[in-house]
Amino acid sequence: MAITATQARSRETAEQRQQPRQRQAQFDDRIQAGRQLAQNLREYTGDSSQVVVVSVSRGGAIVGAEVAAQLGTGMQHLYYQVRAIPCPSIPRLSLGSVAGDGSVRIDSMMARSMGVDEMNADLLRRIAIVDRKLRRDQNAFHLPPPTRSQVDGRTLIIVDDVIEAGDTIREAAMHLRHFFDPRNVVVAAPVCLADLRKLLRRHVDAVVDIASPLFVGPAARWYAGNTTPTLAEQRLLSQMFTGGPDSTGADVGQSGADPDIGG
Repeated sequence: MAITATQARSRETAEQRQQPRQRQAQFDDRIQAGRQLAQNLREYTGDSSQVVVVSVSRGGAIVGAEVAAQLGTGMQHLYYQVRAIPCPSIPRLSLGSVAGDGSVRIDSMMARSMGVDEMNADLLRRIAIVDRKLRRDQNAFHLPPPTRSQVDGRTLIIVDDVIEAGDTIREAAMHLRHFFDPRNVVVAAPVCLADLRKLLRRHVDAVVDIASPLFVGPAARWYAGNTTPTLAEQRLLSQMFTGGPDSTGADVGQSGADPDIGG
């Protein structure tokens, strides 16, 4: 039976929407993903002293380590946990962010528009909870947090393993721009939700990925090892994380949501 052009386009769109949900794991592990991602970042190779890689999650740290290794000998790879401060009345809105080095960024305009006092006791309590968790996690990594001397005037590549909601990587970019003075800020991940690429461009100079699906789903579905690190990932994690590979497996590929915050 013949179909019209409109029906054909509708059928094609439906198939495209279903495709990501049927997709099998695209990467053997995050090391392979990092190696492929580095190929898309080749324009940033050259003088490794002018480019810094900053990972913002444990899964992202594996990807970031491989990106840094592929882009240049001696390129700095840093680790920086950043979490959003949720608005008490509308948790999906961010009032700012807290980082693993103890720095806090408050969006005064957002706070005023939501009628939130920056010195509100409940808000300060929420910030303190996030701060304790991030400092503990930051201190557990052998990778250092960024300093002004390392970041200012350089190209900053912020890396995660999957960008699904975009909250973590967006807050990291805004936080790093607020406290540092990088020349350029690039967000990079093996997988980034298609709609988020446009939104993230409001805060960064470029977004680089491998796959940009309409639907992402849990990070683990993109990696053959699921939430369990492969042996190669475990070895790499043991070099970066004080607690060793057994302490990190549960966190690889999980979202940045803090169960004690928001809601």
